[in-house]
Amino acid sequence: MYYRILGNQDLIGIRVLTDTVIKALDKKEWWRPVMSEERHYFDQTWTFLNGCFLNDGTMVAMSGLFMNPEECAEHALEADLDPVTTAELSRCMVLGPFRGRKITLRLNMDLIDYAKMREKTDLVAAVHPDNAAMAQSLIQLGMKPERNMDDGLQKYVIYRMKL
Repeated sequence: MYYRILGNQDLIGIRVLTDTVIKALDKKEWWRPVMSEERHYFDQTWTFLNGCFLNDGTMVAMSGLFMNPEECAEHALEADLDPVTTAELSRCMVLGPFRGRKITLRLNMDLIDYAKMREKTDLVAAVHPDNAAMAQSLIQLGMKPERNMDDGLQKYVIYRMKL
C-alpha cells in the first residue's frame, strides 16, 4: 500500500470510493452531507485530500483536511474556535475489507502536517456518536471529544485538538 495527496486525476476514484462506502453503511446517518463543491477538492488553499492505494492503484481509503473558513466555520464555532485558524478533518472513509489497519490514523497524521504548514492552530472533526472506530482513531491522533451536538438532522460529537 502507498499513501499520497489526491489530485484531479483521482476524482473518479473518489466518487467510486465514496459511493461504495455510503452504500455499505449500516447506519446511513453516519454520513454527513458534503457542503463544499468538488471544484474545491484540489484547491490546496481550501482542501487537502489524502488517499491510500493498493499497489495496483485501487483507492481503498481517503481523508480530507478542510481549511477554508467557509467550510470549517460551523464546527469551529461549535468548539468556540476561530474558523480562520481552524482546520477540519472530514470525509474519512475506508473500504470494509481494509478497516482495522489504522489507515485513517496514518492518513490524518499526514494531514496534520499540512494544517501546520498552513499555520492552522486548531483541528476539529465531527463524528456520529455511534461511530466508535472513527472516535477511537481521532483519540489515537490526540483529539478529545469537546461536545455533543444535534443539528436537528443528525447527532454528532465535535472532537478538537491544539496543533
